[in-house]
Amino acid sequence: MHFIGVGGISMSALITIARRLGAIVSGSDVSASESFLALEKEGYDVYLGSRPIKAAAADLVIYTAAIKEDDPERVAAGDKGITRAAFLADICGIFDKTVAVAGTHGKTTVSAMIACAAAAAGAEFSAHIGGIVRNFNKNTFLAGDKLFVTEACEYKDSFLTLSPDVAVVLNVEYDHGDYFKDVDAIYNSFSRFCSQVRKGGAVILGEGVSSHIDVCLNDDITIYRYGKDLSYEKREGGFVLLTEGHPPRFFTTPAKGRHDLYNAAIAAFTSLLVGIGEDAVRMGLAAFQGVKRRYEYMGRTACGAAVIHDYAHHPSEIEAVMKVAREEAERLIVVFEPHTFSRTKTLFEDFKRVLSTADVLVMLPTYSAREVPAEGVDAKTLFCAVEAPERYYFSTYDGAKRLIDSVATSRDTVLILGAGSVEKLAEKFSV
Repeated sequence: MHFIGVGGISMSALITIARRLGAIVSGSDVSASESFLALEKEGYDVYLGSRPIKAAAADLVIYTAAIKEDDPERVAAGDKGITRAAFLADICGIFDKTVAVAGTHGKTTVSAMIACAAAAAGAEFSAHIGGIVRNFNKNTFLAGDKLFVTEACEYKDSFLTLSPDVAVVLNVEYDHGDYFKDVDAIYNSFSRFCSQVRKGGAVILGEGVSSHIDVCLNDDITIYRYGKDLSYEKREGGFVLLTEGHPPRFFTTPAKGRHDLYNAAIAAFTSLLVGIGEDAVRMGLAAFQGVKRRYEYMGRTACGAAVIHDYAHHPSEIEAVMKVAREEAERLIVVFEPHTFSRTKTLFEDFKRVLSTADVLVMLPTYSAREVPAEGVDAKTLFCAVEAPERYYFSTYDGAKRLIDSVATSRDTVLILGAGSVEKLAEKFSV
């Protein structure tokens, strides 16, 4: 099996699973991401650039949605090529039961929390996570074939290849404007995803989505709705899970902010639903160390300001992270690298509103990913529209770091946000 775009967080997990299952694997990418370098260090046959002969010789070639049709390796693969989403569906078929976690926000964290609960139970399970789980120091966990925990990504309807036993929809907001024409189109895709749950399975609908998602009930699917069948109440050190037919159950968690307490509550409910014992769920959540690039403490500036890095790249995610930081900071310095031109265009007014609440804004050039500037709005246009009291634009990470070190005080918190390569800036402050 050959993987094109192997440095992506999902693909690096899938090649690991494929090799563990006995396949001879190789992979290529255009840049050396952290995931790529980790695979290289572990002895995987991976390389930068294009070697069509490698793809032509493979029995199966897996490529991500970002790989264009004229990519030389994809062309060489011919009819042996399949999408990442299709391959993930094949992987799911190996396991007795699959839990697929979907939503605009939070799916990596919730998937990781469920995996930690399953690990605490000693369950025979495996997991495919869209981030590095600190408890495992990996984005995979391979310990059996009874249960499979995976993220389900909505981009380009990737999750419609899946037919899980349990589908979780955490939330739905407008995103991926380069594919979905409006929020109704997104809800339609999520409805189709939920309706593909296997006979006798379950759907967990998160906060605010129940009235927008229609689920086909022809196959005896049980629906659990947040606010009706489950909810939570914040308590010191954690939360109380409230569910129909059970007494209130208290769980401790190091999670910060309302959004992560909500994530922990959904993870707890899902874990219990698939048969993980209450004590194991309690241990797993209490011991959860988080996911890399999710409110991750990186170090301090020259004058002692705390530096936090987060993957947030959607206005709602940025707003949630800023609320958490506001509880600890006298002044908030927000460093933002927009992710794709199309997203900036589609959610322009929301980005403008949220970023304008920063005390100091440092804007970086757009991380283009799969796009070209003509597909949307660039970072400089957004920067000019934001009304933060103090704002700066830098084209390089080094320039941004010098600015941050010069303006930040020990009472400030610096948030470095984005889903692209902005982690490289955050790492410059590492302890």
